[in-house]
Amino acid sequence: MFSEEWPLLTFTLLAQLAVGSYIFFVIIRSLNKKLGMNLGINVTKRGIFFVGPVMVLAFICAVFHLGTPLGAPRSLLHLGSSWLSREILFSGAFLILWIFSYYLDRKDAWNQTIGWITSLVGIGDIYSMASIYANSIRPAWTDVNTYIAFYGTTIVFGAAASMAAILLSKVEKTEGLMSIAKRIGLVGLAAIVLQLIYLPVYVAGLSVHGGTAGVESASLLTGNYAVTILFRWILSIAGLAIIGSAFYRKVSPKTQSTIWYAALTLVLVGEFLGRYIFYGTGISIGIGS
Repeated sequence: MFSEEWPLLTFTLLAQLAVGSYIFFVIIRSLNKKLGMNLGINVTKRGIFFVGPVMVLAFICAVFHLGTPLGAPRSLLHLGSSWLSREILFSGAFLILWIFSYYLDRKDAWNQTIGWITSLVGIGDIYSMASIYANSIRPAWTDVNTYIAFYGTTIVFGAAASMAAILLSKVEKTEGLMSIAKRIGLVGLAAIVLQLIYLPVYVAGLSVHGGTAGVESASLLTGNYAVTILFRWILSIAGLAIIGSAFYRKVSPKTQSTIWYAALTLVLVGEFLGRYIFYGTGISIGIGS
């Protein structure tokens, strides 16, 4: 993989971590009245704060890729034709809306409508991000798999972060809260299962319709990267499963923290490997022909 792809790889993962986490926190907060005792707000307090610094770090990585960071504002001049311009617009709007929603949260004046609007902007950000690759000259990226992978990572990250937020919160783990955590875990696993189901369809399509570059990408997926792909899915599934299982064990807060950090590391490494494979198999049309 070319060295210049590393900032982009990191940017996409961090942005999806921020967006996915925020969306799941907003969903939990939408159930606040049902949970009672302000649980939905309390268990996501620290998580809402965590979203902003992650998104800022994502922007820093993106700036490193530009080469001329001061020219970044000019990227917004082509909103009508450039998915990159739209991605920058949505990313910036998401961060600004997060600042506003976090300010309200600090003032104990959380606004659920602002939360949903910010979430929708985040979803648009991921779509714009995926569309940059889906409209490239690399057959491995122009497939619907790009959207499935990017949204899949967003959901997996969101599920892991929100389950961890519940696990680490000091509030009482009520039956309702436990039920929500279980459902969140299932959503995360469903996002992984969907990607696994589509994987053979994706590889077969590359071999048949992707031309020389597509065949080369398919060969990498079934050859050089086969073990890495397997390892990637094992790590992501294991991370979610470990967080989920922690809800059914009575352990000390220190042990809970250890479990969370270990599980989150597994998820992060698993999704990092997935994105590394994504970039590594992006063979341009004309290469190898």
